[in-house]
Amino acid sequence: MSEASSPSFHVVLFQPEIPQNTGNIGRSCVALSAKLWIVRPTGFRLDDKQLQRAGLDYWKFLEWEIVDSWQDLLPKVPLERAWFFTKFATRVHSEVQYQKGDWLIFGSESSGLPESIRQSYASQCVRLPMIGPVRSLNLSVAAGIGLYEAFRQCARELPPG
Repeated sequence: MSEASSPSFHVVLFQPEIPQNTGNIGRSCVALSAKLWIVRPTGFRLDDKQLQRAGLDYWKFLEWEIVDSWQDLLPKVPLERAWFFTKFATRVHSEVQYQKGDWLIFGSESSGLPESIRQSYASQCVRLPMIGPVRSLNLSVAAGIGLYEAFRQCARELPPG
């Protein structure tokens, strides 16, 4: 893949459980020319009708890859440009400076990112602000917020849509 056609960002879903969330995130990735990575196991089959319905007819335009485990993904990730989204982080997602090609990593709907990952990359963990009694945001909402903030910061670096 040439530099001109390389993904704007990489969105990683660590063991996603709900096909509609993955489909919606895939659609957002298509909108911003980001690549979607899915780390197994998933809570659904990749040919799931709900996944396809949420992604609408955009799924065919999505650049995506599935890997069998976190260990299989690690060699592909330039870890110095990876951001780990978790409610346990102290730094807010908009306080970091994103660059084209960054990796935005999100955990599963029910348990988020494992503590071992959060501890290993603590300086790169970011959170979305929440001031109400909500424990967490929907995964597709969280990924959309993170991806669009990265895009907003890098809009001058990326080709017009």
